[in-house]
Amino acid sequence: MKNEIAPFFRRIDGFEYSEVPDGYVIYDNSREHVHFLNLTAAAIFELCDGRSSIDTIAELFQGAFDLSISPKDEIEACLVSLVSQGLIESCGRSSSAA
Repeated sequence: MKNEIAPFFRRIDGFEYSEVPDGYVIYDNSREHVHFLNLTAAAIFELCDGRSSIDTIAELFQGAFDLSISPKDEIEACLVSLVSQGLIESCGRSSSAA
């Protein structure tokens, strides 16, 4: 991606979510909205702990799926989508993680 985004993200508290065979169903009761995450997005969502950097997440995916090139651009695109949906937020640095 051309735009710089923060290297660390964390899940936003207050959602109810359920694991389903093809990912997660996340309930945003405050906005009366339901989000559906596929398995890849659900894994990225779980890794948004405020400690795993974008590079770390990309390395994990590259190793897990034996990819010849880093999926960093795809990871960043997913993170941007999760931010726009209000499911995660930038926390800038790992030291700000709870």
